[in-house]
Amino acid sequence: MEALTASEIAEVNEIGEAEAYLDYFRCAPPEFAQAFGLGVRQLGSIYVTIISKVDNLNHNRIMGWGLREPATEASLDNAIAVFQKEGCNNYLVQISSLIQPAKASEWLARRGFTQGRSWAKMFRGNEAAPAVSTDLRVEKIGKGQAEAYASVVLPAFGIKPHYRPLVKGNVGKPGWQHYLAFAGEKPVSAAGMYINEETAWLSFAATLEEYRGHGGQSAMLARRIEDGLERGCKWFVAETKEDTPDRPNPSYRNMKRCGFKLAYLQQYYYHQQQVSPVRKVRHAFIIGVHRLKSDFQRLLPEKRTG
Repeated sequence: MEALTASEIAEVNEIGEAEAYLDYFRCAPPEFAQAFGLGVRQLGSIYVTIISKVDNLNHNRIMGWGLREPATEASLDNAIAVFQKEGCNNYLVQISSLIQPAKASEWLARRGFTQGRSWAKMFRGNEAAPAVSTDLRVEKIGKGQAEAYASVVLPAFGIKPHYRPLVKGNVGKPGWQHYLAFAGEKPVSAAGMYINEETAWLSFAATLEEYRGHGGQSAMLARRIEDGLERGCKWFVAETKEDTPDRPNPSYRNMKRCGFKLAYLQQYYYHQQQVSPVRKVRHAFIIGVHRLKSDFQRLLPEKRTG
């Protein structure tokens, strides 16, 4: 494995994640994207994702700031303007601690941002995957199992049901690989991977609570590494919550056992305001209508073919 500088490690991690996020949004069904105001923007080297009809900072993100171009107040304001144009008041900025500009926190504070909890950015090279044992059956899946995949990811992450079309939209799409682990015939653990050139971004790792501790996630980490190596990947990146004595994180330890190292702690800065009562009602109406449509379509019998 070739050695990378700190800035190169940050670029591999941040751009690998940003490219995946943008493609994840692009894979959403058109009717979902239109109903929820979903969109992506690329402003030079800055990546922006937005779901304007649900003003939530988890979806409204600014990524890549300061990576391939110097971080400036002007470039930050251009990214913020995307949310302001859509009336969004809740969004976040991700910054690598390896390349954070000296005045970044000052610039962000002046614009109403506060610093949140750091996340661990994990990184490994193209070493062989370790042998992992599990009593679950791991399978690579395609579009035909997208519903089963979503049925694990939604409850495991606590994602609202109306996001189902987004969560399952990238299953079977170019660049993506998805996996399920089964206890008997029941899917109980899920994972995804996005490959962009030589970088694989590992994400969407989720296990139903009652089936945790069976080695499913470690097995799918190893399987994704093996499959990524077959596709010529040189770098594998992922993120997880920081592992601390008072907040131990099993996912972090699973990654370490599979050869990942802590690259750095990523800084998150949040711009957060209360959503107005009128907008809350509008959000609830949009979500309710779309959920009814989605549930109705899922209940329709499949069309019979020839």
